[in-house]
Amino acid sequence: MPKYTIRQNRIKSGCLTGFELNDNMELVLDGSSMYHGIFLRALDAGESGSGWGRLSFRTECSENMIWFVYALATDEKIMYSAGDQDELDIDRYMTDAATDVPDKISFMKRLGAKQYAASSDCLLYDLKGRYLYVAIEARGEGELKLADLSVDTDGDNFMATYPEIYRERGSFFHRYISVFSSIYNDYGMEIADLPKLLDLDTCPEELLIIYGGWMGIDLRGGFLDTEILRDLVKEAYSLNRMKGTKRAIERILEIILREKAIVVEHNQIKDRLTDDDIDIPENFKKKGIYDVTILVKRHLTEELRHQIFFILDQFKPVRTRINITQLDEAPTADSNTYLDVNFTLPVERGAKLDDEFTLDGTIVLE
Repeated sequence: MPKYTIRQNRIKSGCLTGFELNDNMELVLDGSSMYHGIFLRALDAGESGSGWGRLSFRTECSENMIWFVYALATDEKIMYSAGDQDELDIDRYMTDAATDVPDKISFMKRLGAKQYAASSDCLLYDLKGRYLYVAIEARGEGELKLADLSVDTDGDNFMATYPEIYRERGSFFHRYISVFSSIYNDYGMEIADLPKLLDLDTCPEELLIIYGGWMGIDLRGGFLDTEILRDLVKEAYSLNRMKGTKRAIERILEIILREKAIVVEHNQIKDRLTDDDIDIPENFKKKGIYDVTILVKRHLTEELRHQIFFILDQFKPVRTRINITQLDEAPTADSNTYLDVNFTLPVERGAKLDDEFTLDGTIVLE
């Protein structure tokens, strides 16, 4: 059965007013626009008088939003005015961003376009013509998301299996059988998309949590960004092989923070306490041999700190105690600080309590 899948190229060659195409190939409504319309270039069936079957797509819509689908079939892409003096290219008119959405909709209605209200599964059996024009208009307030647009030229898989007397196009029997054909086609699309569910780059977040559990990593709780989840699951095998090592901790920190952190093992510092040429901070000397300090050159929110501890607890060596130290960009001077040749006094700066600032010696509350 011939089928047209409305993908990125078809959408970008059309006209989007008040809609945006995101990275997931979903058409998302832009609430800041006055009009909201999607106008596609003609789909070509190849023969004059061709019949059309079914238009379908997925929607996510808020209660105060409604959409209308308009479908127009014609054998000519050029329309002539009275006297054949002026010609109008329908493709060019429909995709002209300078023409308002209501004007385009009125134009399609004058040519006999069929209208469907709030339907994401439209039967086009009444339409005949080589070229099919599709438009979607949204009205109201709220959110609307459209995805997986497709058009079938036949609309069903079963009519050809019945005797000729039952094959009247658009009859009650045809529409009745199309219900089961639609279900059959939807199952077929889901089966065709199964490889995407096994691909770590395309599978949904819920499956990433399951796949991580298969590899022995607990990712439940919804506290990690999707991209971090994907990277952790992709590297689950190598991380498990390094479990209990410094390298595993460093790599996990790099995945979560998107930058490298410094991991200090205090058992190695204990071995250097007698070296006179090594200047070790006093608080580092007090740590035990099972302590590990992570030095991060950025401010960490409480949520991010919990994320790090939750994942590292699954990979750290037994009995290890992990501490995180955030390094400021510049030191602060108190009454016991020695001003070395490279020391600079920080500039006084203002902050607000809800901006996740660390209240150090340079903060002045406004």
